[in-house]
Amino acid sequence: MSVVKKQIGVSRLKYDALGKASGEHTFPSDMIESDMLQVKLVRSTRAHADVVSIDTAKAKAIPGVVGVYLAVDIPGSKKFGVLAPDQYHLCVDRVRYVGEPIAVIAAETLDAARKAVAAVQVEYRDLPRIDFPPQEGLEPLHGNGIAHEISMGFGDVEQESAKAALHTELRYSTPRQEHAFLETEAGAAWYADDGVLTLSVGGQAPHYDHRMVIEALALEPGKVRVLNPMSGGAFGGKEDLNVQLPLALVTYKTKRPCRLFYDRDESISSSVKRHAFDASYKVSATADGRLLSANITLLADAGPYVNYTPVVISQSVEHGAGPYRFSAISIDAKALFTNNSMGSAFRGVGAPQVLAGVEQVIDDIGHQAGLSPFEVRRRNLLRKGDKAGPGYPMAEEPLLAGLLDEAEQGKLWQTRDAFKQGAPAYTARGVGVASVFYSFGLGSGAEAGASVRLSRQSSGRYLLELGTPDVGNGNATSFKMIAAEFLGCDADDVDTIVGDSQGPSSGGTHGSRTTYVVGNAVAQAAQELKQKVAQAPASTELSVDTSFVPEQAEQFIFGMPHIAYNYIVQVMAMEVDLLTGIATVIEVENYIETGRAIHPQNIEGQIEGAFAQGLGFALYEDLVLHEGTVKNASFTNYVIPTVRDVPPKMTTRLFEHPDLTNPLGVRGLGEIGLPVVPASVANTLFDAIGCRFNKFPILPEHISAALKAKE
Repeated sequence: MSVVKKQIGVSRLKYDALGKASGEHTFPSDMIESDMLQVKLVRSTRAHADVVSIDTAKAKAIPGVVGVYLAVDIPGSKKFGVLAPDQYHLCVDRVRYVGEPIAVIAAETLDAARKAVAAVQVEYRDLPRIDFPPQEGLEPLHGNGIAHEISMGFGDVEQESAKAALHTELRYSTPRQEHAFLETEAGAAWYADDGVLTLSVGGQAPHYDHRMVIEALALEPGKVRVLNPMSGGAFGGKEDLNVQLPLALVTYKTKRPCRLFYDRDESISSSVKRHAFDASYKVSATADGRLLSANITLLADAGPYVNYTPVVISQSVEHGAGPYRFSAISIDAKALFTNNSMGSAFRGVGAPQVLAGVEQVIDDIGHQAGLSPFEVRRRNLLRKGDKAGPGYPMAEEPLLAGLLDEAEQGKLWQTRDAFKQGAPAYTARGVGVASVFYSFGLGSGAEAGASVRLSRQSSGRYLLELGTPDVGNGNATSFKMIAAEFLGCDADDVDTIVGDSQGPSSGGTHGSRTTYVVGNAVAQAAQELKQKVAQAPASTELSVDTSFVPEQAEQFIFGMPHIAYNYIVQVMAMEVDLLTGIATVIEVENYIETGRAIHPQNIEGQIEGAFAQGLGFALYEDLVLHEGTVKNASFTNYVIPTVRDVPPKMTTRLFEHPDLTNPLGVRGLGEIGLPVVPASVANTLFDAIGCRFNKFPILPEHISAALKAKE
């Protein structure tokens, strides 16, 4: 056994780091065996059409093609869906977006599979395409055309607005954003020696994948196993099914192993995206900058199916008014079905789209009242018991006031005048601020908790088993550290089996929940096992199965509110080239409330990685559609930030105040680093050039046009 030292609160080497750095780790896309069939999908080339016929004869005749499978070949349920079973695994009679799967090809070689895809002949009868916002007079895709809607708030907005001395309005749109994970959707399937159909796929919830597969193939639960090994990123984009059913279907039909790995253009063209939003804010305040009313209207593009849209809309409503106190609020949010790319979960679900708005109008109120961005925020922060935007009382005392004080005394803000005055010729500089909150966990009524198993083996080592996968976020290392802390051993003495549907059901890796929910289950299991160990001989094998369900606030609506939140203040310095319109982030300071920090360096990594994605949302990334077809389906023309675009200096300060709603005192921190960034960028640009923008991303041509309009 290792020498016991402090485990929690130490930035130790991640146990998977060497394997990834050396190339020894096997990612889902690395699973290649000589006898594996290659799988490809035939996808729709129409955004909205009836499928008149599908002719597979030419494809089946290609040498090396083993099978061509249609919806009729699926023996069980033809539909799936996380929240609503409204999608077909393979099209039955109608396609609703470009890229919708129609047929599965299995072949001996990738070349034969690709030739077969091209040889399948699909006859379409085109239908009117519904865009965003939908054109008037068209028949909705489903029902009344609304995927989800929420109207919430409190007080009399008109009455409070009439009393106000200050008013501001902002209308803007936000982009569809591609997840752009390092590893696209990929996996393999085979029959194991015990006769169990086994899938190893890049996913975020193996128990959900397992349920969908057994329903589709009409198999008993014990006949299928799903593994979610560490994949090359997910960010919410692998919560939905992608390669799972095609792989399972091919192996089920052929009794042979197979693999499927999306090409990059296939992934960008057909996968789920962050929802595009149109947002409108009307805010009023007293002459001294105290907020009175907010009228917020949100319209989102759901694409053709539900996916995670209800969660996204709920989160946008919960965060729509930010961490601020108003006397009256009205929030109306609606997501509409269209024939565009499917909207679904993406890191920070629903929050970047709205926090970018509320943070800008708060700044504008501050400008009108003659207040600094820190003072206008301090003056309006929510307190425990205050009504948050949707109307529920805040269950905890928000922790932003102290972070604002720290940020105001930080170097960037204190030296802002010198920084701005030192701008080179034909350059403008600005320093801006944003302060946001973001929920963690799945919210009231939605969080089922987590089950884990922890064992002491005859060797004296420990084995931790749980279903939640590590998708690169480092949670498996944190779980080992938590277990070791309460067992009184070193994390190296704890082995793990994670991301396995045959293990305990501990929920998916999403919603900033894993350390918060699963981590507490691990801590509880370790304490129970330690008691057993103390009473048993040294070589005795022992095991405990434990479940943890977090405390939840009184339910307002399903999934809302959350009992606690993360908090971050970000100060940003930017430079704008007045000749080209190119905006560059020079330096960033992050001040973040972490709760009890398990692995400080991993927290910093999460915040800095999320920053890059938030920067893409703010300044670079915009999926371009023409008649439903993605026109920039490669990294040549879908531009994401690189290391050259991330500021050379980023400081992240961690402040530990244990969360009182869970025994470990932790907060989920995997997402909050993203939604703050677009708000910071918008406010910093305003400080630099005095312009607001009605569209994200804010591209150089938009900046140049705004500067020209000011002349």
